Amino acid sequence: MLELVGLGAIAGVIPVYLGILVALWLGKVLPRSWEGGLIGVATGVLVYLFFDLMHEAVELTGARDGISWIIFLGSLGVSLVGLVALESSQVFGGRSGNRVLSLPYMIAVGMGLHNLGEGLAIGASYAGGEWALSMLLVSGFGLHNGTEGFGIVGAAGKMPILWRDVLLLGIIAGVPTCVGTFLSGQGVSPYFTISFYTLAAGSLLYVVLSLTAMSYTATRRLQMAIGIFFGISVMYVTAMVLTLVSGIRS
Repeated sequence: MLELVGLGAIAGVIPVYLGILVALWLGKVLPRSWEGGLIGVATGVLVYLFFDLMHEAVELTGARDGISWIIFLGSLGVSLVGLVALESSQVFGGRSGNRVLSLPYMIAVGMGLHNLGEGLAIGASYAGGEWALSMLLVSGFGLHNGTEGFGIVGAAGKMPILWRDVLLLGIIAGVPTCVGTFLSGQGVSPYFTISFYTLAAGSLLYVVLSLTAMSYTATRRLQMAIGIFFGISVMYVTAMVLTLVSGIRS
């Protein structure tokens, strides 16, 4: 169990923290005019993850399995409509008491659910004795997850990210990878997998809409478009490299 958790930490926790720190450093050294581009990169990362999660969830549903339909649509509604309802009720906000309900934390939750699925893949290959494949997955997912830090930091906008936030965000986004590696040996129901994939997709879609509404202004449109393209490209290339090396898509 300790070995599985360790693999999850290398693939999820450490890369997420490194990505957050690099994104914070770039935010300080780059001129303010780059802010729209960085938010665009964050949006591109989230758009890619949204479609990736939706694909995984739909693949697990069955045309003749009505329960999977209910779980898929119910989870999507809870995460997307539920978050918008909370926002409309002014539960979210920039006040210090609501920091844990701000966009970076919502992104971290969505990424954590996504990384839970990656942990399941690592644990399954390790438990099956496919040591080489599990090491490749750890390396590939680690590279993939490192870019997620830009999605978390970019969404913060002008809100300062404290070291306490960095610690909590890394835990929320990265630790589920460790949980996934552990659960892979316990026999996870496909319905559970559909649920957390769709919950993650809905929450990320909510954040994408929020970032677009906040930053897609007349003066930032080109920056946003370039940033979104770059974010999607980075996620796509790292996923394809992993696929070429291991044969498993991230």
